[in-house]
Amino acid sequence: MLLTVTAVLALTFLFFPLAAQSQGEKLTILIDPGKDAIILNPYTASDSNSIIIMQNLYDGLFEYDPITSEPRPALASSYEVSQDGLEWTFHIRDAKFSDGSTITAKTFEESWNYMSGGPLSSNLDFVARLSDGKLDISTPDEMTLVVRLRYAVPYLPSLLCQPCLAAIKDTTSYSGAFTLSSQSDEEIKLRRNRNYWDTVNLELVDIKLGSADSEAFLDGKVQWSMAPIENAADYMVLSKLYATTFFYFSSQKGAYSDENIRKALIEVIPWDIIRGLQGSLMETSSIVPDSGISANLDTDILDLLEKGGYPYGEKQLPMISMAVTRGAQNAAVAEFIASLWSKTLGITVTLNTVPMTLFASIPQENPYDFCSITWIGDYFDPMAFLQLFSTDSSFNLANFSNQSYDNLLKLAANAADDVSRKDILLQAEQVLLDSGVVIPMSTAFATNFVRRDMIAGWEANPLDIHLLKAISYIH
Repeated sequence: MLLTVTAVLALTFLFFPLAAQSQGEKLTILIDPGKDAIILNPYTASDSNSIIIMQNLYDGLFEYDPITSEPRPALASSYEVSQDGLEWTFHIRDAKFSDGSTITAKTFEESWNYMSGGPLSSNLDFVARLSDGKLDISTPDEMTLVVRLRYAVPYLPSLLCQPCLAAIKDTTSYSGAFTLSSQSDEEIKLRRNRNYWDTVNLELVDIKLGSADSEAFLDGKVQWSMAPIENAADYMVLSKLYATTFFYFSSQKGAYSDENIRKALIEVIPWDIIRGLQGSLMETSSIVPDSGISANLDTDILDLLEKGGYPYGEKQLPMISMAVTRGAQNAAVAEFIASLWSKTLGITVTLNTVPMTLFASIPQENPYDFCSITWIGDYFDPMAFLQLFSTDSSFNLANFSNQSYDNLLKLAANAADDVSRKDILLQAEQVLLDSGVVIPMSTAFATNFVRRDMIAGWEANPLDIHLLKAISYIH
């Protein structure tokens, strides 16, 4: 009998990969998305929970380093940049989709052109256009991609880490380290992509969706939780993000699209108190993290109302609709702002606690006048924040348009050197803040709970993006 069992075990080791033999083959993650749906469509999703998962389903030309969040080559085996920075040539490594088909330069050309007509098309604003409106991209051979730019983009490798610019063919083939096995409202299951070009340590990943399960985490059944865990301070990892939490006006017409009215409303609020009420670890008055720029606004509220066409006591400001995401602190802050606007200016304020996707997925269709969001930069550059507010951005959160601001962004794109570019972008941020369209609140932090006694390869980083292929069990 012993010989028979031994023979069976030997056959098992012959025919199954080593990864599948380990007791640590499955990683279990807990995410609490609240009312926001997890959208695993790289052409439309922009929320952090969806992106964290899609980073592991779709590989791009570059990927984020798990420690520094700086870009490093992924599907690009090498690349060259022209002297003027306007032409980038990428050489595609030998890699396949999960269905076994080859990833080629055409994969990127076709996917990017498809995306250029969608809600995230602003991520391709840097690419020059041909006379027919298509992207100025060529594929001189099967594994070479040549991209011509409208202006120099020194941070392009970081941009190309995003899932929307990854190698995408269809909804059932994956270029990343994992494939989507199943998705429901309670759980998402990922399975190792057996055609993947790089090393993957895990066989399966189960992502539980819902509120915190402290018992499962402390028992080791969950190894990484993005939801808060009680009595687990030893496992808590707090990391400062390249991110800002801010309020913004989003009206495209009417009273609250007027700069003077926005400034009057802003001046009514004691923002230092509001920032304290929010309970942030690091308050800020800058939209770009650590830029040091603050708004210089007029303080004469009565004059601002007069200029905006709503003289105090003569013409009543219309109702304003405010959207915030769930959370006790968010609600307290929103209620305080609403109370002050109501008491001082007689404005009727409606408060709406709604999923972020309801007002941020398609900014042009945002039904609310005043919103709050935490924006995590996709790359380490001021443009990760400032591009959001350019007139021609397809993801213009505030539906903001200011010619001086747009001109400064264009000047920065053509700046002679990094010092000049930085100075111009600081000027642009000043114009943005002085317009009264955005009110920065705090620099954001990520809180994760990680069983580092069980797994290795999970690292805190400024974008809170984690490559699951780098994670392994400690044996």
